[in-house]
Amino acid sequence: LSLHDALPILFGLDACEPMLQEAKKRTALTGRLVRADAASLPFVDGWADLVICSMSLGYFDDLNTVFRQFARVARPGASITVTDLHPHAIVAGWTRSFKAGSISYQIQHFCYSGEQIRHAARFGGLSLRRWSNVRLGSREFPVFEQAGKIHLFPKATRTPALFLAIWEKE
Repeated sequence: LSLHDALPILFGLDACEPMLQEAKKRTALTGRLVRADAASLPFVDGWADLVICSMSLGYFDDLNTVFRQFARVARPGASITVTDLHPHAIVAGWTRSFKAGSISYQIQHFCYSGEQIRHAARFGGLSLRRWSNVRLGSREFPVFEQAGKIHLFPKATRTPALFLAIWEKE
């Protein structure tokens, strides 16, 4: 059995204990969750075939350090995939928020331009392979309807909601 034939080993990482508690509900991550900061990843150099940063890049105050960490733990040829709220959505006033019961929570985040994100990744030694802007569509209409905000839907569909970027470690 070669290394490439082996089943993938998955790890989840978050600095927030409640998010780790949510992740514990996924059996594939049982015993594979780490509470740590992305600015100091607790993994050895050149180990990962794939690094995924999902909907959290805007929480980091130092993009250069985070991308250097992604590159450090990735083996040569590995993919680093990042999704997050699109910079244009943040400029348009979209926020990272959620409701728990009747309480609304706003989460502090940093607004980085697409160029700042791409520059930090280049600085970390990563080559951009793909950048896609994702917009809301008809499948999201019921969310606006339930919230009583149908009038905001047309404008929301014209604003890029998310970005998906894939880099490769050289």
